[in-house]
Amino acid sequence: MLDNDDFIAWSNENIVAVVGHNGAVGGKEDHKPVTEKDPKTKEEREVCPVYPGLTCKEHQDLRAAFSNPPDGWGKIGQSDGVPNHWMVGPDGACDKVENKDAALPKSLIEVLTTFQKRYEGKPVPLKKWEGYNKLFTDGGKAVEDGKWKVALAAYGKVDADAKKLSKGLVDKLAAKAAELNEKVAAKFTELKDGSDDDAAKLKAIKALRGEVGQKLSTGFLPVVADLDAWIKEAAAKPATEPAAAK
Repeated sequence: MLDNDDFIAWSNENIVAVVGHNGAVGGKEDHKPVTEKDPKTKEEREVCPVYPGLTCKEHQDLRAAFSNPPDGWGKIGQSDGVPNHWMVGPDGACDKVENKDAALPKSLIEVLTTFQKRYEGKPVPLKKWEGYNKLFTDGGKAVEDGKWKVALAAYGKVDADAKKLSKGLVDKLAAKAAELNEKVAAKFTELKDGSDDDAAKLKAIKALRGEVGQKLSTGFLPVVADLDAWIKEAAAKPATEPAAAK
């Protein structure tokens, strides 16, 4: 199954596939690490001859962890014979996959998909997940640089999929939006309490309002109401007479 192209393509987008194997079958060691030379660095390294991309230590440590897991991990049950396959949910629940289903890519995908439906929200494919993380990173950098419009646009692209997001992503988006709101509110306070004249303040705060005009699915950033109220009040004030020349 691990070298089936159809299953590889599906699993890379939808699950985290983990291999736990103590390197022995029926109490007898069935393979050992081999040494190969890295084609780029020319350095020698130990690799597993059975599971490409892993070291033997990694799959041995994982097998031990499955039987005596750290807090928060799922604990798989005991099963006669090898191989045996298990589905582990985000809540630590473990369900065994029957070998008749594990042997066929289509059957295994159907079983895994059914298992995923038990959890709130929809699974996020890897490419989407990577795209969201890039948008969060770009938005966070824009917040640091004071580029409010750019940050809000990045978060808005994630928010466009609001109905498809997992709870974790919804919470992360809300936290990012709250951070942006806090920074914009601080800038608003800096401008309105600054030493510029009323006309300059109004111009600067109108510009700030224009930076955060994009609406998310949850509405405008809370600071927008404060900006609008201030702008309305400031615009209603009579123009200040210029100071007389001395």
